[in-house]
Amino acid sequence: MHSIRQYCQRVPGITNRLQFSSSSPEIVIAPRVERGPTDILAALAGTVNKDMTAPHYRYHDDPYLVPYKLGTKREFILSRESGKNAARFIMSKHPDLFEHNRIEAEPPITAFQPRAAYNRDNVTVELLDNLVKSFQVQDSIIVFELLWEKNKEIPEDLKQSLLELVAFYNESEAVEEGDPARGVLPNQSPWITDGFVAGQYSEGGVATPGQRLVMLMGQGTHGGKVWQMIAECKANGDKIPVEGYNLSIERTNQSDGLAKAVDSVKEVLVEMRDTGLAPTNGTLCSILSLLAQFSKKNEYEASCRRALDFLAEFRVLGVEFSLGVYKNLIDVYVPVTTATDKKTPAKRSPILNDILNKIEDSECWPARHPDDLWFFPVAMKVASVQNNSKMAWRLNNFLNSGKNALLLNDFQMETVYYTNFLNCILQNDSFDKAMELYYDIVPNTCTPMYNLYSNLLSHIHTNAALQHLPKIWEDILMSDFGQASKENQYLLTNHTMQVLLANDPSLYEFTGMSEVYVTIAEQIYTHLDDGKADRKLYLRFNNLAANICDSIILVSLREGSFDLAAKVIKFCVAEKNVMPGTLKDDALVKFITACVDLGYTENAMEAIEYCVDISNPQALTLGTKISTELELDSEQRDYMNKLFATYSKWVNI
Repeated sequence: MHSIRQYCQRVPGITNRLQFSSSSPEIVIAPRVERGPTDILAALAGTVNKDMTAPHYRYHDDPYLVPYKLGTKREFILSRESGKNAARFIMSKHPDLFEHNRIEAEPPITAFQPRAAYNRDNVTVELLDNLVKSFQVQDSIIVFELLWEKNKEIPEDLKQSLLELVAFYNESEAVEEGDPARGVLPNQSPWITDGFVAGQYSEGGVATPGQRLVMLMGQGTHGGKVWQMIAECKANGDKIPVEGYNLSIERTNQSDGLAKAVDSVKEVLVEMRDTGLAPTNGTLCSILSLLAQFSKKNEYEASCRRALDFLAEFRVLGVEFSLGVYKNLIDVYVPVTTATDKKTPAKRSPILNDILNKIEDSECWPARHPDDLWFFPVAMKVASVQNNSKMAWRLNNFLNSGKNALLLNDFQMETVYYTNFLNCILQNDSFDKAMELYYDIVPNTCTPMYNLYSNLLSHIHTNAALQHLPKIWEDILMSDFGQASKENQYLLTNHTMQVLLANDPSLYEFTGMSEVYVTIAEQIYTHLDDGKADRKLYLRFNNLAANICDSIILVSLREGSFDLAAKVIKFCVAEKNVMPGTLKDDALVKFITACVDLGYTENAMEAIEYCVDISNPQALTLGTKISTELELDSEQRDYMNKLFATYSKWVNI
């Protein structure tokens, strides 16, 4: 690469002295673009895909503590939450412990600093204002009460802000943004009827319009009664906000039927129009939520027609629909009570397909209504109920487009979504696609339950896909049998043994499967032996125990593990008076035949004694086989003669 000066020297007409034009273009500095605190992280995240092998961010504290069972996932989240609460308690009750040797933070993080001990001498109105603005609910209440005791005058606007804060959180501490315990802890507590807000509302005689609205919205948000407060607000001429009218629609009386309820809704809408309020997306969500209640009953067809009517009217008004509207529309067309009933139109409703055609290419983050967050779990449940794997894949692609995946940020929602997704693909798509999805989301993203594992074992048998068996069985153990009851655990182990028995690994081109079979069979036997005294299901009530033992004996003998078969025989002999049922002829015949072939006299004698004790019809034949093909000493011959003393066809040896 030549320099500019060398280039100029070679070109005729250009002097050696570089000359620059004085009319250089003006430098224009672009306007500053406001950046959020996480914009750089978001840009970096957009360059990579989700690591399906990594645990969820909720469980990133310690690799050795990453939970894989649904129950332990909940326990992990709750333990972290209790640890935070314990830390907050120590920090608030013993702030003196944190005065020295603290890590300096610049700027200081208020949430990580010990709270001051409030008393009559150090509380001020300015302090109360700062606490309210920083959403410190409990501290705000304490400081307000101390100021009230001092007869300190508190501005009305500050008092109103305090009431709104306390009512919004119902006297609980404000939830942190991105709280990992969301969906594990209760979403909200019942409205405290005699709490701080109610006390201030009734204090001093006549309430202000602001206090009445705080009571209305607080009660409505947290499940309290709203009709009395609505009537009181109307009687005093208060201007009720749209959210208040939405609450009144949700609490419309349903006892008089759909027609009366719709008339009441229309009256509310007319009243909103007369007061100059335009209905919003939340208003439509409230209306559809009300119609969904009637759709579950005997007014399904009428509810669907009414829903479409309201949808058309709100579209004419120019209301932009959020996912919450479509979630409630799905609830109307595919109600929970009729979703599994094949005779109802809800089973065949194409509403989800129509909705996806409308919104599939849109960006739905951030959420505009609480029901937005439930759209994906509810929609995936419908796809599963309708056995529509194509719809399930479309819905999952829509979830993972743009920032829509941020809507699935709740433990319960994720569980509902991925469980239904995996079940739908397993039942209705190719087995290879189902297993590809399974390997992606289990166990980090999804923890299957007992029913899904049972279906999965059936598909492994049907598709002769034995290569997946080690992974499936490991996940079954890791998930504690899909959190199944003891009865269902034995159903699952019996099902597993049936699959092993029906699929001889020597007939397939898989290496090392014989060892896998023996390992699984031994673990199933250990599970049976360890659980024989479990109070949840004693061995004497386990009707599958004999079948499980049969299968273990047959599989272990076929795979060359005589020791495991002998161990099971000893178990059956020891528990013959307790265990319901007995070993079948096939297992006993093959075991005694193996004993004869291997020359194991003691094992054969133990098995033949069991045959005689349970009055097995093959006992005489097997006893004769042992007496003729094994070399018995005198003591063993005498014992055989005693065993068969009651058998008329037995010939003493």
